[in-house]
Amino acid sequence: MSLHTTIAKLSVVTLVASSWLLASLSSTPLLAASDAPLIVNASLAKTELRQRLEAISSLQSTFTQTVTDEANNLIHSSSGNLVLQQPNRVYWHAQIPDETLVIANGDKVFYVDDFVEQVSIFNQADMVSDNPLMLLTSTDDNVWEQFSVTQQADSFEVTPSSAQGQIQGLTLVFTQGELRAFTLLDNQAQRSEFVLSNITMNMPLPVSQFQYDIPVGYSIDDQTQP
Repeated sequence: MSLHTTIAKLSVVTLVASSWLLASLSSTPLLAASDAPLIVNASLAKTELRQRLEAISSLQSTFTQTVTDEANNLIHSSSGNLVLQQPNRVYWHAQIPDETLVIANGDKVFYVDDFVEQVSIFNQADMVSDNPLMLLTSTDDNVWEQFSVTQQADSFEVTPSSAQGQIQGLTLVFTQGELRAFTLLDNQAQRSEFVLSNITMNMPLPVSQFQYDIPVGYSIDDQTQP
């Protein structure tokens, strides 16, 4: 499974999508862009990051994404809309070059491929194990205990305690209190970098934002069934 597909299914981003990233990202890790001293106290860095993320009750933005390999060759790019809401809700709609919709409602994740008229359904808990994107909308202490955090000024690097997950690291960058950028490194040394724009934070969102009705005629791949 490619990194951008994994992110989309999480939504991430598509976060995430997640996602919040810097302008002018390159193969150099985002944290290297700052000359500020590194905060080595992991507890302080994690507390600071939690406070910043928990201050974001919701986030709406457009995004651009680039995925590069270990040699910094471009292997994928996309753009679309990202919506996040505490806790654990994600709406990811990539529109260029291919349309992909991912909705995570806190319980299940719907991955929609309109081109082949198929919807895949996953248990959200199964998809976020050891994945730092989960932290973007999680206030669960048990989830946070699975990751270590370092901080350099307004940049935070998150690393899973376990090396078994597909995502090996997440870097988040804030500008004036807004989450503006994030970059993901996977276990194939692919780097997926996101830049957010047209950001709106902490606005009420309709419940329907994270609901999905499967169209008549679409095939269903339900991974939640035993």
